[in-house]
Amino acid sequence: MADPGNADFRNIVDTRAGSVRGEVREGVGRFLGVPYAEPPVGELRFRPPRPVARWAGVRDATRFASRAPQPEVTGRGFTGEEDCLHVNVYAPASPGPHPVLVWIHGGGGVMGSPHQFDASAYARRGVVVVTVGYRLGVLGMLRLPGVSEGNLSLHDQVLALGWVRDNAAAFGGDPERITLAGQSNGGRTVGTILAVPRARGLFHQAIVQSGTGVGSVVHTPAEGEAVAAAVLADLGVAPAELATLPVERILAAQQRVAAASGKLVTYRVIVDGDLLPAYPGAAVADGAARHVRLLIGTTADEQDLFSWLQTGSAKLLGTGSTMLDDQAITAGIAAYRELLPGWPEDQLRNRVRTAGDWWLPAIRLAESQHAASGTAWMYRLDWRIAPRGKGLGAVHGLDLPFVFDDIGNKNWRFLFALAKPAPARLQAMATQMFDTWVRFISDGDPGWGMYEPFARTTRLFDDVSETVSDPDGEQRRLWDAL
Repeated sequence: MADPGNADFRNIVDTRAGSVRGEVREGVGRFLGVPYAEPPVGELRFRPPRPVARWAGVRDATRFASRAPQPEVTGRGFTGEEDCLHVNVYAPASPGPHPVLVWIHGGGGVMGSPHQFDASAYARRGVVVVTVGYRLGVLGMLRLPGVSEGNLSLHDQVLALGWVRDNAAAFGGDPERITLAGQSNGGRTVGTILAVPRARGLFHQAIVQSGTGVGSVVHTPAEGEAVAAAVLADLGVAPAELATLPVERILAAQQRVAAASGKLVTYRVIVDGDLLPAYPGAAVADGAARHVRLLIGTTADEQDLFSWLQTGSAKLLGTGSTMLDDQAITAGIAAYRELLPGWPEDQLRNRVRTAGDWWLPAIRLAESQHAASGTAWMYRLDWRIAPRGKGLGAVHGLDLPFVFDDIGNKNWRFLFALAKPAPARLQAMATQMFDTWVRFISDGDPGWGMYEPFARTTRLFDDVSETVSDPDGEQRRLWDAL
């Protein structure tokens, strides 16, 4: 912090690269759009990030930087700029040291931004929060020898974690108490970073929320290069031209290739033998995350969101499963029909997709952590927007307004637009989950028993929450045969 004799000392912070001026609102210091790397433009477009150069004077940090280039939510046109390697810091106005939360946003690896999330509630509870911007899609995951070795988004995130370690104390944070967290693609990313040797020691706890296929959704070099070849073929250009091609053309090809793939997640990081030396799930089983306390969970009806989105006109996302092929889905529906007689076909399909793409991968990650003598806790959000069969249930992303205690955030209003749950019911759920996340970030224990395969202790968040052993055990065991 600046000298306390300075009237601006609460909103001027000296980072290692230079001073930034944020603003204090309702007891929260907000420092927005702080660069952690040089802009990845020009000759740096397909290169690993370079730490930001030191600047002179005091840099304004009162406005968000641009989001990474991506399609508009409407499905028409594109938004964002390549100069996107920034963080936003939400800090308690009181002196620290405070625990630190680093948040990786979701969006399928092709959408989303760090400023979808207002972390002020955490700062008011004594947590420093850093939300991270990183490169997406082709610009973040292209694997094309001679152009890019891939894993640029992963390089971005690891560099951002190093920035947090080096600068947390300046914002009142404790660099020895850092929790890395994310949801959806962000949750999958957190699960991947667990296997990155260069990230060892940069965080001490991790929260994996609805990580799509967490531990498994990566590419081999050959698979990554096949995706790059499809992008090149769509563009009709030579590899060398990608470095100077207008970003809108790259994004348009990115969208067409993703649609043709039929996959929910087309662009993935690479098991390259260097930054990511092994499949994340296997690495965790071998003890890569033994030193990290993990909180892992999903929502009960993840797939409901994607099925609903596919009925709209935008159709932004692929229709395929991340983890299951058509044969596995058909077999799963047949098996679930025996367990859940009377369920309509569409609900059975959603149940299979929820389990295959989110629930089972989360369980396998917790099992791997336990097998390696590590520590994990599990939860599931069972709170439904509407009763089963009468609209959206406990859908993918429903946890976000709750764990940020921010149910009024405009980014999440669409979730509640149809059923319109009572505000008091929404706030009660937010209070439960937010308090639990604060406790874990601060104390390293969410408040229930650790996950062990013989008991499978899991916290179920609902209007009346409870801690149970092996929830839906029959459904879990069904997958052993599938």
